[in-house]
Amino acid sequence: MIMNYISIKKNTPRPFEAQSGICLDHDHFDHGDDCDDLHPLKPKKNQQMTRLFYLSLLCFVSVFHAAQAAEVRFLAERLPENLGKVVLASAEKRSKPFDLPINNLSRPQESPARAFRILSVEKKILHATVTLPKEGDSFVILLLLTSKNDYTPVVIPFDNPNFKAGDFYLHNSADKAVLGSVGTSEFSLKPELGTMFRPKGASTAGFYDVIIRAKEEDDNRVISTTRWMKSKHMRYYVFFYTDPKTKRVVYRMVEEFVSKKKPQP
Repeated sequence: MIMNYISIKKNTPRPFEAQSGICLDHDHFDHGDDCDDLHPLKPKKNQQMTRLFYLSLLCFVSVFHAAQAAEVRFLAERLPENLGKVVLASAEKRSKPFDLPINNLSRPQESPARAFRILSVEKKILHATVTLPKEGDSFVILLLLTSKNDYTPVVIPFDNPNFKAGDFYLHNSADKAVLGSVGTSEFSLKPELGTMFRPKGASTAGFYDVIIRAKEEDDNRVISTTRWMKSKHMRYYVFFYTDPKTKRVVYRMVEEFVSKKKPQP
C-alpha cells in the first residue's frame, strides 16, 4: 500500500526572475552599451558584442523554458452554479472555450504557459490559478471546489509511477476527517488532504469490500458500505465533500481508462 500525502496550497504564478549575474537592462541591449556592473574592464567592441549576443540568447532560452506549454487534462470535483464555459489564459495566450468535465477527464489540450488562469467566459470570473511543475510535459489537474465557488487545483503528472492502473486517488474536501477500509487496506484523511492509494485484499471475484466513515465528535458515522472494482485498465479518483443541502459527508468516484504504452522499437 502506498500512501503519499499531498498538502494542498493555492498556486500563484511567479514572474520570471532573472538569473544572478545576467544584465537585463534593456538600454544596454537596445543601444549596445556596456553592462558595467558585470564588466568593469571594458572589452573590445567585437568581444562586447559577442558577450551581449550570448547573454541575450541565454535570457531568451530561459524565458522560453519558463513559458513553454504542456499537455493538460482537467477533472472538476463539482461545478459551481451557472459556470458555463471556461478558458485557460496567460498574459499572452488564451485557449478556446470548453466545458469542465465532472464525470471524466477532459481531452488533452495545450496549456497557454507553465502558469495560467482558469476564467469563466460569460462572467469573466477567475476560478483558479494553476502553476505547473518545472519538469514534465503532461499533467492531470483536479479542480476542488471551495466554499467561495472557486477551485483549488491539484496537479498530478500524467505518468506518475505511484498512480497506475488499479490505483485510487482519494481527496477529502469535507470539513471532517474521513477514514475507511478498502479490501484489507485502511486509509484516513484529514480535511483538505489527498493521497494516492493502492489497496490490497480483493476478492476472487475482483472486488474490494469497502467501508467509509466520517469522523464525528462521538463516533465514526458510516457513510457507505459498498464494493469497488479491481481493474488492470482503470485508475480512480474519489472525492469526499460535504453536501451543501444535507450537510453530510458524501463521495463520488470517477474512472479513467489507462492505456498501455507500446514498447519502443
